[in-house]
Amino acid sequence: MRDASSRRALASESSSSGSAAELAQSPASPSSLYQVKLWRWGLRIAAWFPPRILHVVAATLASVYARFRPKRFAVVRGNLLPISGGDERHAARLARALFREFGVKLIDLWRYEAGLPVDRLFHSLTGWENFTQAQARGKGVLLVTPHFGNWEFGAPLLASREVRLLVLTQAEPGAGFTEYRQAARARWGIETLVVGGDPFAFVEIIKRLQSGAVVALLIDRPPPTSSVEVTFFGRPFRASIAAAELARASGCAILPVILPRVSTGYEAHLLPEIAYDRRMLGNRDARAVLTGEILRAFEPALRQHPDQWFHFVPVWDVGSP
Repeated sequence: MRDASSRRALASESSSSGSAAELAQSPASPSSLYQVKLWRWGLRIAAWFPPRILHVVAATLASVYARFRPKRFAVVRGNLLPISGGDERHAARLARALFREFGVKLIDLWRYEAGLPVDRLFHSLTGWENFTQAQARGKGVLLVTPHFGNWEFGAPLLASREVRLLVLTQAEPGAGFTEYRQAARARWGIETLVVGGDPFAFVEIIKRLQSGAVVALLIDRPPPTSSVEVTFFGRPFRASIAAAELARASGCAILPVILPRVSTGYEAHLLPEIAYDRRMLGNRDARAVLTGEILRAFEPALRQHPDQWFHFVPVWDVGSP
């Protein structure tokens, strides 16, 4: 049964968020705007115009989109409700801010994928010693992050420090989109491995880690086949068990990473390594426990910047307590 705050969240603010019935029919897939043709235009526009102007325009357009897509807005507001402590109005304010932040993020991401330099966007890097210590053990480093801030920017930041990175990703929607984004990363010397369709991809990742590779993985939007239920912000949440599975198979270091946008640009923070006993990970329940520990390492950052946790499909089980 849903708690009282969740029931009120579904029923209130129907003008901007939709009714409970509308939320039950909320979009479960990405927006139709997320396609390769529009992405190509985005890269062209980002290369033609000054970023400051584009930031304002993009944030405004994102706000307009949120206003005229109440079902999508309701999804975002519902995703942020646990972080806001069940405060419906606060969650709505965060949702409006999130759409504006996403507009800015898109411009910066398009500039990066168009091949424009992003080094000057970074104003802080902390925890580099966590990375060097983990890498020195020679068992591979698994960088994990949620869909938070501008997570793609970790790749060029590492490349600028002569660290070769393998990015794990799921297939993009539509023909040619996956290859298009692979090519954009490749311009920066970053390799992409698409997981999900190839049964041998997991074996390849293990081999890379065992040879000392640095691999990046998103943890908070898994396909059903690799998801496990954990506790996140005090509620059940489906997270990717892949990091724990790779740790069991390779003994790699697990290093959480966040890249939030602040008033002066972007910050990169390599958080302390997640400790685990590899001998205990033969048990799936133990791997689920480790997955929860990894995900909860991001709770402080998400509480500080909740409007940069970018999910536009439901991430919570609406039937959970």
